[in-house]
Amino acid sequence: MLRLRLFLFLAAFLSVCGLSPAAEVDKLILAHYMPWYATKEVSGAWGWHWTMDHFDPERVRWDGEREAASHDYPLIGLYDSGDDHALECQVLLMKFGGLDGVIIDWYGTKDALDFTANHRHTEKLVPWLKKAGLKFAICYEDQALGQAVKAKAIPAGETFAQAKSDLRWAQEHWFGDEAYVKQDGRPVMLVFGPQYLQREQWSELRGALSSKPMIFGLPHLAKDLGLDGIFGWPPVEGGKTLAAEQWRKELDALYARSGAGESVIATAFPEFKDIYKQAGVHDSYGTIAPRFGATFSESLDLAMKSGSPIVQVATWNDYGEGTMIEPTRKRGYRYLEILQKRKGVKSFGVADLRLPVMLDQLRKRSLGDAEIVGELDKAAALLFAAKCLEAEPVLAKVSTTLGKRPATFADFPRESDDDYRLVSEVLYREGKDITGAMQQRCRLDLYFPTHHQPSATVVWFHGGGLTAGERSIPMQLRNRGVAVIAVNYRLNPEAKSPAFIEDAAAAVAWTFKHIANYGGSPDKVFVAGHSAGAYLALMVGLDKHWLVAHDVDADRIAGLIPLSPQVITHFAIRDERGVDEKQPVVDEFAPLFHVRKDAPPMLIVTGDREKELMGRYEECAYFWRMMKLVGHKDVTLHELDGFDHGKMPEPAFSLLLRFIESHSTQNAAK
Repeated sequence: MLRLRLFLFLAAFLSVCGLSPAAEVDKLILAHYMPWYATKEVSGAWGWHWTMDHFDPERVRWDGEREAASHDYPLIGLYDSGDDHALECQVLLMKFGGLDGVIIDWYGTKDALDFTANHRHTEKLVPWLKKAGLKFAICYEDQALGQAVKAKAIPAGETFAQAKSDLRWAQEHWFGDEAYVKQDGRPVMLVFGPQYLQREQWSELRGALSSKPMIFGLPHLAKDLGLDGIFGWPPVEGGKTLAAEQWRKELDALYARSGAGESVIATAFPEFKDIYKQAGVHDSYGTIAPRFGATFSESLDLAMKSGSPIVQVATWNDYGEGTMIEPTRKRGYRYLEILQKRKGVKSFGVADLRLPVMLDQLRKRSLGDAEIVGELDKAAALLFAAKCLEAEPVLAKVSTTLGKRPATFADFPRESDDDYRLVSEVLYREGKDITGAMQQRCRLDLYFPTHHQPSATVVWFHGGGLTAGERSIPMQLRNRGVAVIAVNYRLNPEAKSPAFIEDAAAAVAWTFKHIANYGGSPDKVFVAGHSAGAYLALMVGLDKHWLVAHDVDADRIAGLIPLSPQVITHFAIRDERGVDEKQPVVDEFAPLFHVRKDAPPMLIVTGDREKELMGRYEECAYFWRMMKLVGHKDVTLHELDGFDHGKMPEPAFSLLLRFIESHSTQNAAK
């Protein structure tokens, strides 16, 4: 009786808060996981899901990214779903981010196309999930039966027998596993569609399985096929862009069916932007904008408040459809940070999320060195045991050790620059007031030559609109006789202005104070960047008060090299204030506001004025003219005909290197 009273009290309390008793309690959050990626190094060839018979990962962009079938890029680089190091990293990220497990997209056991590899990858993934204490379920793709028929891997008359064999295999090997997801004591199985088998076949299949799994299908198909329940998915169709109020309406309708007695698996998603049209596969399904993380936050919130006991995040890693919450170059850890906060994760913080990625990158760079591998295994064991504070110094020690050897990069581990070293994950903010966000984002990588003559140094800030992006050592600056410091900084909207400018100044100040320890000269420090990074370079070099805060005079900078910078107040800052991106503002956050004749020498490069971002060349031309008018004696503007905003850095680097060479010589002569 007492328990009943307590439950009624809890129900009343949650009702007042706008929640049902089942809304937040014991809800599983599972990410839909794709096991279908293959790389040349691990599998012998690049898989279709990286190429889609259109893109060539052997082509490498100026920023080190390989060409791939995606609008974004994995933070750990293009990976193979059968690579144990990638799987180790992924399950740790899932654990740290607050996921309870995954729903694995499974094509069955048949030997056709890449289905065998997908099955093998799934078998490899499951033990890693269990090691991390995570759960798993499968989503059976019955459309694979039809694809196998088209590929002449099985006759059309044997598809049902193959489906029965597939599901019996799953029952024998997975459904009884303690880590397998169950609802009301029954194993949960999703079917994407179904798209191939008919109602009577599904009825017979269910009867043939002694485990009596609960089978969920898409909302418009499940009921007609007699399945047990439905699951949500990003509701795109017809190539349209779906506004937030539209997809919210779709989700409200889905969760209303749960209130009417149907069994529903809720859904959350970060965005939707497929690559199919660009790859020539078929027309686009449509688009759902990320809205700087708001789409994921809102869809997750709706799912958590629904009556569904299971939430499926769509997806962990579908790069073809652009629905990944896995950390990427553009989005960073944003979606896992949102999930951490929404779940109220206590064991791990924002800064801990970078540790599994650091582990993965160091494993690639270790090249199988037994001593280093042993240390990394020790760090991994600590991470699986949730001992991040103990694991971090182990990883830092390995990074320092590797920094004394010829430079290798995680994406190109078999290549090395014998005369260069690479030190990664250096924290450049100091003091007692460092936040978790600073611990995660205020990091730099240092690539430097080992010759004894003091070298010039390029401090390089990445682009991404101050809202996205990840540091990298540009390909055209590798093995060119200069040191390169690639810098991350805090991003908007999580960080508000002027946090990112403060970070940029701190990174430049760190360079002046420490570069001599790495063979560089404090008299040859050049500050550069692309797009938003170029904006930061100019702000730090023109408005002297940012570096004065670190006891550094901005006039010590040997040269400023902004590639396609915004010189009016940055649009991300204007967006903070509710100012439209087409409304120009020039105030203290505009490089144009700080033109001065005694600024460091300057090389400004833009793309073609007809292909650049709106008005970017004209902005820079006016800025160049104003620098000349105030009496600056060394400012040059280049326009690169035929190159757009994203591709203009590649030819610009030759101009950058020429500028550095000439101005390093001038400084040496002084």
